[in-house]
Amino acid sequence: MSDAKYFQRGKIQELRSELNSEKKDKQYTKKKTVLKKIVANMTMGNDMSPLFSDVINCMQIPVLEIKKMVYLYLINYSRSKPDMAVMAIPNFIKDVEDRNPLIRAFAIRTMGYLNVDKIVEALVEPLQHALKDQDPYVRKTAAITVAKLYMHNKTLVENEGFIDKLRDLLTDPNPTVVANSVAALTEISERSEKISVKLNMTIAFKLVGALNECSE
Repeated sequence: MSDAKYFQRGKIQELRSELNSEKKDKQYTKKKTVLKKIVANMTMGNDMSPLFSDVINCMQIPVLEIKKMVYLYLINYSRSKPDMAVMAIPNFIKDVEDRNPLIRAFAIRTMGYLNVDKIVEALVEPLQHALKDQDPYVRKTAAITVAKLYMHNKTLVENEGFIDKLRDLLTDPNPTVVANSVAALTEISERSEKISVKLNMTIAFKLVGALNECSE
């Protein structure tokens, strides 16, 4: 079925009423549909920011597809609505501790995209844990997030020891984690005169093993 139906200009009040409908729906199908309409309108350039608090409330729904759309909405509007974006912090903290590694990873990545001071501060501790997460997808996402965070606050990244933690990941048993750690360190080194990718034989062997997982 085509998604064209979602790209119809929606009236804010109608979307709000649909989004806040209290009709019981175990699959949250109704809210998914409304969020798709909101994201579609957003991509067309229609201002959906008046729905900020309503959309953020959907972060509490334990459905990955819904969370992805809420995260996308936040990335789009956080710069223009930084004071409202901080409302999402409690939900982010819950998501970075979720049992689902995909939710943990997406929450970390999204926080890294939000250049809002209070969100950046709130990201530090969860990112420290994510770099040591038992799931390799979370670790590799955390590695790339360090590079994103460096773009926002170089001093914070250096003072919190994130560079050393990235270097530790160069010896990670998972090649995807190694590849993304290299990418993160490379991106950071291009923006810094004092940070570089330091190699030894152990790291060199890990890099060779990770070659198949690397882009050009």
